Amino acid sequence: MSGIPSTTDSIALDFASTVGRLAYQPIEAVAFWSAVALPIAYLPLLANGLTSADVPLFVGLLALHATALVLGRGHAQD
Repeated sequence: MSGIPSTTDSIALDFASTVGRLAYQPIEAVAFWSAVALPIAYLPLLANGLTSADVPLFVGLLALHATALVLGRGHAQD
């Protein structure tokens, strides 16, 4: 009967799931609040006009913002 999961396997999976959730919650919170705050960083760049030297920084900020939006999307939805 090795194909049937034991209670010990179920407890181990529950524990691993809980630890994973607890480890991800701070990352999710930081990502959420970063997604909220990052648009403030766009203001100086856009107010002064984008020069060719500023374009990589602006694109990096957009990529960071998109990543923060994805990682923080589930924050406080419990």
